[in-house]
Amino acid sequence: MIRRYDAWVYARLLSGQEIDGELEALLGALRPLAEHLAGLPIEARAAPWEGFLCSRSDRDELIKAIDTENPMGPPPVDETPRFATVADIRRLMTGTRWLWEGWIPASRIVGIAASEGTGKTRLGLDLARRIWHGLEWPDGQRATLPARTPTLWLCADAQQDELAETLPAFGLPDEAVVFPTSPEEPYGGTDLDDPELIAPGGILETAIATVKPGLVFVDTLTYATGRDLCSQDQMKIIKDPLARLVQEYRTNIVLMLHLSKEGQALGRRIKGITRMLMHLECPDPEQPHRLRLWVEKSYARKPAPLGVTIGESGNTYDANPPARPEPNRGGRPPEKTDKAIAFLTEKLSERDRKGCELIDEWIAFGESKGTIFGAKSRMESDGRLVVDDSAKPQIWHLNKPGSETVNNPVSDRF
Repeated sequence: MIRRYDAWVYARLLSGQEIDGELEALLGALRPLAEHLAGLPIEARAAPWEGFLCSRSDRDELIKAIDTENPMGPPPVDETPRFATVADIRRLMTGTRWLWEGWIPASRIVGIAASEGTGKTRLGLDLARRIWHGLEWPDGQRATLPARTPTLWLCADAQQDELAETLPAFGLPDEAVVFPTSPEEPYGGTDLDDPELIAPGGILETAIATVKPGLVFVDTLTYATGRDLCSQDQMKIIKDPLARLVQEYRTNIVLMLHLSKEGQALGRRIKGITRMLMHLECPDPEQPHRLRLWVEKSYARKPAPLGVTIGESGNTYDANPPARPEPNRGGRPPEKTDKAIAFLTEKLSERDRKGCELIDEWIAFGESKGTIFGAKSRMESDGRLVVDDSAKPQIWHLNKPGSETVNNPVSDRF
């Protein structure tokens, strides 16, 4: 559609009026033609103008717009479009940059990644508990939402019953947790691929606009969509409606994510959909109630990890997260090797022995050949045992015989 200003310039050109700096403000393909017409006598302008109109599908609209303008009157008010700047963003931004500083930025999509069964849902429910009761955030920061703010849950892992059973222990009333579905179908509202749920004006948008939740949990994204989480195109289809919701309604969507076997959030494109990505892990399998919460991806300074202790009525948090136990570096258990060293020490304290005989005796007790060789190697490196391999079979000799006291003969225990 032609602008009024452009139509006014052409009305002047085609009526033979003077044209000076007006051509500089013309846009697009209309400017080169106008410059050409301005260089022609008035009687020669009609032919190229008619030729131009023949190539236009909007011929009638152009003619009507030009005929509407008064070539003798002043130019129309400038209709140059204005585009958004950061000032427009600031006008819409809330006064709070963070919902939970360092962990959950305001009006963003965030992720919490963890292995199955680690405690993602319980962490989400504990955040819901803190939001509803107006409690401090896990690291002690003051509450940023008014008390009795509910949370909205898309239970794609079918954990509605689990939430119902846990709510009383967490001191939460039933209305603290809302599902984006009708009371007649309380187990619905879990499929992000369902247009009725995710489309503009759909059930999810209606629920967010009505409930005004502090957090919207998608638990988990893996089962909330059948789309390929490794495909950029497929992830864009998921991200676009969610990004619109957090921006328009100033809410936060938390995607609960599974981990790949490499320990990364499942789906190569997940990091692109989230502005913040947290990990919840259990470093020590012997302490399943002790977890570590940390931020992998952030657009700001990353906070220090938190220790999480799972409790019956909610989680507690501390600044000393559990660490991974020292890895098993292989080899024989120390007690086995120590047992073999005691055996060799006892036998060689009496006299030098053939190595093959000692090995046979050790194996006769039901022990492993590898263990006694490991003990021999350690004693050699410590200088306690010397092997004479000048003869066959080898002779094993204990240095400084009698230097190690053997109160209870090892052979008695075999």
